[in-house]
Amino acid sequence: MVTSMTGYGSYNLSKGDVFIEIEIKSVNSKFFDFNYRSNYNDKSLENQIRNYCKLHLNRGKIDIKIDINNLNTNNSNQLNRDKIKSYFNEIKSILSDTSKVKDKIILKNILNNLSLFNSENKFKVESNVVIKGLKKCIKKCIVFREEEGKAINIDLNKNINSILSDLHKIEKIDSSKKNSIEKKIKSKLSKIQEKSFDKFRIEQEILFYIEKLDINEEITRLKKHVNLFTNTLKTKSPNGKKLNFISQEIGREINTIGSKCSNFKIQKLVIDMKEKLEMIKEENYNIL
Repeated sequence: MVTSMTGYGSYNLSKGDVFIEIEIKSVNSKFFDFNYRSNYNDKSLENQIRNYCKLHLNRGKIDIKIDINNLNTNNSNQLNRDKIKSYFNEIKSILSDTSKVKDKIILKNILNNLSLFNSENKFKVESNVVIKGLKKCIKKCIVFREEEGKAINIDLNKNINSILSDLHKIEKIDSSKKNSIEKKIKSKLSKIQEKSFDKFRIEQEILFYIEKLDINEEITRLKKHVNLFTNTLKTKSPNGKKLNFISQEIGREINTIGSKCSNFKIQKLVIDMKEKLEMIKEENYNIL
């Protein structure tokens, strides 16, 4: 089963006067890349959230935003009056000798600085309440990933089957090509029968020539790699990295076939296989 690393989930809940908004965005990444933003400062809670995301989302660039607000307006963000007065007097003293800036303008500029609000939490939130909402949010994100994965799975099967179809065509062309080469060699040998030559040396050269053009091994290995790729798509465990490795092996065999064959029809099929493989590789980067 293919699961995408692209996902999204959101969930809101309330407990008493506290309202919690949770949002998760997930995109592809080689590792677990966790980015956390919240207006509620609690390192212990942040670590719990990180560990839970790591356990259930496994891999990807995870952006999580949690806003926790107290609906009781008496406990909302309060201005840090001492800091405002300090800034106001400091700026006013600096500008007193060189400028005639009105007090209101100074005050307005100071208030644009969000750090003037008290940053400490004015209320307590139980971590289990947040984690409960997080579980719901992650579940939605996982469902999104799985749905995205189904679409990727369809594309991957389509492209890998196209590669296999082209390989069967190459196999048929190669078989007829061997017969043609055999006839040419017999024709050439018949013309030099009356001349003296080293028969053993000729046989060795012919074998070397045939071996150089032979792609049976590459075809056999490529079939095995394609079969392994198809079977890996069906596994339940995260398989993105494995699929990427198999794709590299498929590419190696396709390149070897292309370098050994000068036949125009085979070269055309090789190009088509490479194109399909590039599409597969692009999809692989987004698989968990």
